[in-house]
Amino acid sequence: MDSSIKKIFSSASNFKYKKQAVIIFGLIGVVLILLSELVPSTADGKSNTNTSTDYESYVSSLESRTQNIISSIDGVGKCRVMITLEQTDESVFAKNTDESSQNGNFSKKSEYVLYENANNDEPVLVKRYFPKVYGVVIVCQGGDDTAVRERVISSVSALYDIPYSKISVSKLNG
Repeated sequence: MDSSIKKIFSSASNFKYKKQAVIIFGLIGVVLILLSELVPSTADGKSNTNTSTDYESYVSSLESRTQNIISSIDGVGKCRVMITLEQTDESVFAKNTDESSQNGNFSKKSEYVLYENANNDEPVLVKRYFPKVYGVVIVCQGGDDTAVRERVISSVSALYDIPYSKISVSKLNG
């Protein structure tokens, strides 16, 4: 086998084909490298949609968990829950701060601490605050009963630490 490979590479007629093969494979390699630079990586493409999806899944999770707990209260029956939030989530990033005071002048300089990711630099995330619940609407079968309404409002107020005025309970239609 070793001698047959040497024959292929040493023959003059195959030299032309070897040269063409090397050039073709080289061009294919260059094209693949260029294409990989043009196509965004999966991490970059998902960053914006993940934020939106995280926010929606957070609200959805709060609503379903609230619905499960409220529907287990005596007299509530079937219910639906909608929750509004004060704002979107807030991220706190690490900063380097340099303060100086000279001749009665005070200056402060801050810059984010960055770490190198696959293709770019990203700030270091220190803490992430999820948004607070602003208001809750509950529509349930027992919503017309005053005692049930009071238990539901009291439960939701305790659950999310919001005032009674931000909670609405109504009777489910049908």
